[in-house]
Amino acid sequence: MKLSEKNWKVGEVVNLPKREKQLKKSGITTYTRFVTSRYVCIREATEGQRGILVKVLGKCFADDLMIVSGHPFCKDDRDELLEGVRYLSFPFPQTRDVQEVIDIVRENPDLINAFSSASMHINPDSTFWVDETSRSMLILKKLQFLNGRTGQLHAADDANHTRISLVYFSNGKLTW
Repeated sequence: MKLSEKNWKVGEVVNLPKREKQLKKSGITTYTRFVTSRYVCIREATEGQRGILVKVLGKCFADDLMIVSGHPFCKDDRDELLEGVRYLSFPFPQTRDVQEVIDIVRENPDLINAFSSASMHINPDSTFWVDETSRSMLILKKLQFLNGRTGQLHAADDANHTRISLVYFSNGKLTW
């Protein structure tokens, strides 16, 4: 079935082809966001709203992340190119999008089992890395995470937080 004909069902595990978007090129180093591999559908696409696919990437510390062009970036993959090196990172979702995922998972406990069956574990009361950053000392940007239990945004600390990546789908188009 072609991607343009697909409307995935809630709980379905979806294997996406690799898609990339360059974030920054600095000398011989390129930073690219990408999506690929297995995601779990948590919302079907309807005429009024896009469907949502979620990939749980596990937990990581702030030391494993960096900021590239104002966005969090994790060196999830690396390509050696003739003209340099390219680092790839799954994109980080916006705070409002993470909150929407948390709300959907809370409302449908069967999704916890769907994630577990796909060897991904998600707890809506965890803390989650988000795309937003805060300013520290006027210039330095700091990573932020969302506390799933309280809905509060916090500056990065020494704890590890869950990373998720989202892909929206509607009418055969993927957006991320």
